Amino acid sequence: MAILELMRPARFWTALPLIALTLTGCEDTPEADGSPLGGGSLDSSVAEAQVTAPEPRGQQLSHPEMVEALESTLSSATITDTDDWWPNLRDLNRELQRLEVQPVDCKPYVTASALPMPAGALGALAESADSQTVIYTFEDSTAAEDYMDSERAGVERCAEHKVVRDLGEDEAQAETTLTELRVRTGAQDALAVGRVMEASDITQRDLTVLLRQGPHAVLAAEQEDPDAEQEDAIAELEARAAEVLSTLIGEEIVAPEPEPEPEDESEDEPEEDSESEEEGEPEGEND
Repeated sequence: MAILELMRPARFWTALPLIALTLTGCEDTPEADGSPLGGGSLDSSVAEAQVTAPEPRGQQLSHPEMVEALESTLSSATITDTDDWWPNLRDLNRELQRLEVQPVDCKPYVTASALPMPAGALGALAESADSQTVIYTFEDSTAAEDYMDSERAGVERCAEHKVVRDLGEDEAQAETTLTELRVRTGAQDALAVGRVMEASDITQRDLTVLLRQGPHAVLAAEQEDPDAEQEDAIAELEARAAEVLSTLIGEEIVAPEPEPEPEDESEDEPEEDSESEEEGEPEGEND
């Protein structure tokens, strides 16, 4: 179960630093490989860990503003923010660098997704049972757009990947399949993803919707219910993310109505044609 939890992307949870550290044992700290994490270098993302996160810059929201937005739209949720995650980022990154990722080119995407927040962002997360809602706020719209593009590219390039964790005499591994799904939204940008992760005899399925408006993004995720229609589940996640995002920007984001299904022209064709053809056949043709 440990490798499954370790590689569960941080956009689904907040406990990653604590769970990741349970896998360290007494191993020596590996040398960092310099891989970019979430679009930034190691030095710019987690190498200079501090006790608290940086202060908001540019158009970034403050932690109280994000927490208030989550509290006003969600109920019975545990809320944490960047300050809660920040002290553990250095140790978390060390654990992520120990992972072997196949294909190798997917390691930057996998390790970036496993961090509690994208590089250069501040965040707040509300978690309730198997449901998570996360706010990411960036310095400007360009940074937020770059993050969305990076996530979309990662899903496309690393649609199937495997993660292996060396545990000394044993190893743990997890195989993940990512599928981009269709989502209707009134937000400027959106990404919906279905994820299936298999580790040992465990299979876990999640759905995620990520919306962006200007410099802010909101992600809603939950474990997939096998008895529910996937399209309905995506619509519910979009509505939740849109509600939080609307609160942040002070403007309602409304998903467009579904397009009407095209009518089946074959059902409207008159049946007289076939009858007239039979009537028009010359007599004695089969004589």
